[in-house]
Amino acid sequence: MNENVTSPTVLKALMDTYHVSPLKRFGQNFLIDGNIADNIARSSAPEGACVLEIGPGMGALTGRLLERARIVAAYEIDAGLSLALRDMFKDEPHFHLFHEDFLKADLMGGIGALAEGGAVHVAANLPYYITSSCLMKLLESPLHIASITVMVQKEVAERLCAKPGGRDYGAITAAVGFFSQPKLLFHVSAGCFYPRPDVESAVVQLIVNREAGKDADAYLRTVKGLFAMRRKTVKSNLRQSFGLSSEQAGEVLEKACIDENARAEMLSVSQFEEVSKIFKKDTDFFSKMAGKKDFI
Repeated sequence: MNENVTSPTVLKALMDTYHVSPLKRFGQNFLIDGNIADNIARSSAPEGACVLEIGPGMGALTGRLLERARIVAAYEIDAGLSLALRDMFKDEPHFHLFHEDFLKADLMGGIGALAEGGAVHVAANLPYYITSSCLMKLLESPLHIASITVMVQKEVAERLCAKPGGRDYGAITAAVGFFSQPKLLFHVSAGCFYPRPDVESAVVQLIVNREAGKDADAYLRTVKGLFAMRRKTVKSNLRQSFGLSSEQAGEVLEKACIDENARAEMLSVSQFEEVSKIFKKDTDFFSKMAGKKDFI
């Protein structure tokens, strides 16, 4: 594909050709800054990598990824964009398109089969409303994911990279920090997109720790429970979320060397881990914490 899809003029012409337009329900805002697209491609895709792209849109990042990667597997939910992408990249043998909802996709049967057990690097421009779900699906996946480089809303990026004790530190911070080392790479202004969004964006990279997944369920349930009522102390949340008595909650926190008057946003990943290890010895606690792990 030779078209410069980061040019607003070219982008609009292509959209007219393929009869597509940005859909609000999918949070679609197309990147129209070539320098930003170049930076994301360089950051996310080592030479010869196998890359998973979520929401390729009109292919602004896709083309640049193909210049570096041996495989680009793109997941696109929009039917019109999928048809356009198939046509635009029909001469690219290393491009594989999956027209489906990424959150419902069988990753092992898709990108997993293409990667053949090798490392996968993720690149995406994620809408706010699915950021948490996409990240947790990736981090909990059995795929060999080495890195995740995503463009997200600026406030979400700050939350992902926050430190304990800060106002931005929350359950998603603790969850992502368990699986990976997050780093904010650079900010992206609203003017870099068409249509122009109401918010600023930022690119974050997560370097994934594959060993973390072994105790993930206990850890994530602990995080969800301790953040259940953000303004309450961890002791109160232990009682409310896990049905512990005041004495039992105090014993758990004493074993974990955590002040019972602390709030969840003050705890580090290692402190959440300590509590989860204590709980893991008694699975009855976790039966009270069934349900989705929604962190944002």
